[in-house]
Amino acid sequence: MANPNPSEIQVRDKQELEQESTRPGLVFRPDVDILERPDAYVIFADLPGVDEKSVQVRIEKDVLLLDAQLATLPGAGWNPVHSEYRVGAFHREFRISDQVEVDAVSATMRDGVLELRVPKSARRRPRAIDVRAG
Repeated sequence: MANPNPSEIQVRDKQELEQESTRPGLVFRPDVDILERPDAYVIFADLPGVDEKSVQVRIEKDVLLLDAQLATLPGAGWNPVHSEYRVGAFHREFRISDQVEVDAVSATMRDGVLELRVPKSARRRPRAIDVRAG
């Protein structure tokens, strides 16, 4: 989904992350949809197999970072006969501008989909101007 105003929130260039040297195992980029509403940007990230306890969302130096680990990993009691689903972690980064309220970012998780709400600063929100008689 193309962002009509790339200076607001930007997705870094897409790269296939097969393995990241700082973490063991496979690392995947989750698919996302970004919506713009009058008061906020809303990011939906697909994180199949992940529960809310395994998700970390943080902001560092104008970058919104999303990390998640699958809730069910191979091991204790999990011995598939055949598997086409690859197990690993998820990682995604978004550059954000100073025109969002970083202290008010919120996250909810439901059915493997993470919803991040990134509110716009008050000066960026649309507002009506009252017209008075002169």
